[in-house]
Amino acid sequence: MADLSTWFMGFKLQNPLVVSASVLTGTADGVERMAAGGVGAVVLKSLFEEQILAQIGKEKEGLDLDAYPDAEAFVNRTVWEKGTQQYLDLVKESKKRAGNVPIFASINCVGPGNWASFASRIEAAGADALELNIGYVPYSTALSSKNIEERVLSTVREVRAATKLPIEVKLGQNYSSLPNLAEAIRDQGANALVLFNRFFRYDFDLKKMKLIGAQPISTPDEYHESLRWVSLLYQRAGIELAGATGIHDAKTVLKFVLAGAGTVQLCSVILKNGIQVVPQILSDLSILVEEQGESALENLRGRMSAQSSKNPQEYLRLQYIKALNGGN
Repeated sequence: MADLSTWFMGFKLQNPLVVSASVLTGTADGVERMAAGGVGAVVLKSLFEEQILAQIGKEKEGLDLDAYPDAEAFVNRTVWEKGTQQYLDLVKESKKRAGNVPIFASINCVGPGNWASFASRIEAAGADALELNIGYVPYSTALSSKNIEERVLSTVREVRAATKLPIEVKLGQNYSSLPNLAEAIRDQGANALVLFNRFFRYDFDLKKMKLIGAQPISTPDEYHESLRWVSLLYQRAGIELAGATGIHDAKTVLKFVLAGAGTVQLCSVILKNGIQVVPQILSDLSILVEEQGESALENLRGRMSAQSSKNPQEYLRLQYIKALNGGN
C-alpha cells in the first residue's frame, strides 16, 4: 500500500480526504462515524451568521424597543450566546469522539465584526483549526469588487487577531483576480484556501410561483474549475490549497494532488454512498499512486501544476488553443 499521508496547515493527516462542513458533520455522532470511516480530517457543520441574525429578529418581534432601549442589546447578546454555546458544545464533544482525526470548526460569515471573539472561544473549546466560509453577495450597485474583497480580508484579519488556530478560507469562484486576493488573504494570516464553495443554488417552481432550491449535491463533472485554480495558484500565492466540489472518486483526488492540493473535501459522494465509500477511494488512490511509480502520495503533489509545467502559458490558453486546432 502506498503512503497516503499528507501535510496540511501543520498537520500530518493520514490521508487527504476531509469531510466538508455539512449535515454529515452536524452532530458528534456524525463526526464519530466520519472519523471511524477513515478520513484524514473533519470540518464541522458551519455555524451560520444568518441563522443567528434570523433568530434575533424573531426574538425582537412584539418588543417595544423605543420604550425599552436596553431590550435590543439584551436580545442580541442572549441569542448570540445561546447559538454559539451550542456550537462550542459540538466542538468539545466531537473532539472527544474523533480520536486522532483533527477537527476543524467552521463559521459561515456574512459580515465582519462578530466572529473575532467567537474564534478565541472555538480555540478554547479544543478545535484543531478553523474554516472561514465566506460568501458576500454583491447585492447593491454601490458595492464594487474592491468593497467585497475588503470585507473578505477584514474578516480574516479580525479572526487572525483573535486566535492562533490554523485558518483556512473557503471561497466562491466569482472574484475578478483570485491570485491577487489569495495573496492578500495570505498576508492577513490565513494558512490555506479551499477552492471552491458550492453555494446554495436557486430555481423557480413555476406552478407555485415560489423560490426553491436546485440540485443540492454535486456531480462528478463539477470539479474542473476548482482544479484549474488549484493548479494556477500552487506555489504562486504563498498559501496552501485544498480542492472542493465534484470530487467523487480516487482519480479526481489524485488530479487535485497533482495540481498542488494538500487535501480535498468530500460531501456529496458520502451522502450518495455512505461513509463506506471512503475506504474504497483510499484503496483506489493507493493503486493509482503505485501506478505512477511512487510509494508516497506526497511525492506527486504539484507535479502537474502550472508552476511545474514546461509551458505554463498553456494553463491560461489551453482551451483557446484546442479550439483553434479543432481538438477537445
